[in-house]
Amino acid sequence: MKLLTKAARFTVAASLAMPLAFAPAFAETSLTIAVKSDRYSVKSDKFTFTTRRPAAQIAEPAVRPDADFNPSPLLFSDWNYVEGVYTVTLQDGVTFSDGTPWNADTAIASFKQYDKNKSDFLQLDQESFTKLGDHQISFRSEVDSALVIENMTHRGTSLFLPSEDMAENPIGTGPYLLESYEPKQQITVVRNPDYWGEAPNVDRMTFRFIGDDNVRMLALQNGEVDVIGEVTPQMMLSMPKDGSVVLHESRPIRYAALMFNMQGKAPFDIASDVRVRKALAHAIDRATLAQVLWDGRGKPAKTILPGWMFNMGDDHAEGFSYDLSHANALLDEAGWTMGADGVREKDGRKLALRMVSAYPNVSTVKPMPEMLDQMFAAIGVDIENIEIEDSGVYYDNYFKTGEADIYLEYASNNNTDPTYLLYNVFTTMSPWGYAVTSPGGNVDELAAASRVAKSRDEVIELVRQAYRAVIDEHVSTIPVLTVPNFVLSRPGIDVKMSEYADWIEYGHTTFTN
Repeated sequence: MKLLTKAARFTVAASLAMPLAFAPAFAETSLTIAVKSDRYSVKSDKFTFTTRRPAAQIAEPAVRPDADFNPSPLLFSDWNYVEGVYTVTLQDGVTFSDGTPWNADTAIASFKQYDKNKSDFLQLDQESFTKLGDHQISFRSEVDSALVIENMTHRGTSLFLPSEDMAENPIGTGPYLLESYEPKQQITVVRNPDYWGEAPNVDRMTFRFIGDDNVRMLALQNGEVDVIGEVTPQMMLSMPKDGSVVLHESRPIRYAALMFNMQGKAPFDIASDVRVRKALAHAIDRATLAQVLWDGRGKPAKTILPGWMFNMGDDHAEGFSYDLSHANALLDEAGWTMGADGVREKDGRKLALRMVSAYPNVSTVKPMPEMLDQMFAAIGVDIENIEIEDSGVYYDNYFKTGEADIYLEYASNNNTDPTYLLYNVFTTMSPWGYAVTSPGGNVDELAAASRVAKSRDEVIELVRQAYRAVIDEHVSTIPVLTVPNFVLSRPGIDVKMSEYADWIEYGHTTFTN
């Protein structure tokens, strides 16, 4: 069912009532962006409508990331953190799209509304919110985190004015208003004429949900869409070289990595031997993968976070070289002998592993699973490759249940908290259920210490140590590639890129043709 909001009906009525003499003399600018799927949820306990990709810019978070991956002012103009207490000055002159002022009362109400969401990772102490003035509040972290503000740079923390009809008429402080939403088909937003900040260049944006890679590319070439917002390796391989499609890219930010089931129970217990994990790490020809995938724009990875990010440095972990001799020697040492069929055996058992590919979906990394299968076959490892397109199936059927040996994931540290990915994905404290692939022990200890460290330098050093333990010591995760964010467009369009996929602000796209 097509949803037409109150804001859209008002806009249409006003334009129909406007005398021709007063009609605008300029043409409306519009942009149509093809994205892979509709990932929105309007459930009260998992409300991601217009904030999960595609981020429709209806609502805004309290702060935004700057070019150096630090939080910078947005709805907060200033903040400090002393002895566990955050004191915040709110941006003055801001209003929600319905005219309600952004002030201490509405800020507290919006944060409490956000806290109902089960995906909450801000972990704010709801009882601690205090109004200090019309535009000043204070609060605490319920886990004593010194990095709450950094986490607020995630688009998922965008704030809505509480209302009874948030799913039909979401009210935020952002530069756009919801015009219409057709689930699984498209969502259209129009420029908020009363936006408090820098006005966007684009008057109307439509995000079309097109799951098939080939259909998205054809839609761009046929002029049905202006931009493709989710670009897979297969699309990069088929991209025409005649200038009819323009590539936009960020610095390398996303990682492709293999994560092992560290709590495996038979039959998913073979990779519990660190020698098996190391052998697989040395069997990966990253240079070949980088050359084939994403049109050669990915980089062989030694670590999870790129070296430029948070000034981590490329040497904060050693990673693994491509060394088949060493890989074979490790499996020999572990007691796995080569069988007549080319698959190693031990105590009557085949060296067969189940690999689930991939989060968020296998099309984001294909043909990596097939190439890894061949690389592992070269050292006598048989791979059962299960390819998943739905992240719900990935989690429910294979991840939470531990029904696999290896999980191929493609993700990034997508906010300015250096501990964000570490804590949520690589520790047994993970609120997202990643205990199955986490080594625990010193990784948990280092991650916990980094969350409460007193200075950013101390935070980053602890994060370095934790990733070194994950990769070099425990080998619970094997980095494979680091990859930029990509956008494709027709000629004459300049997309304002960001390392954060959700902060690619299509509303500030410029048109040169």
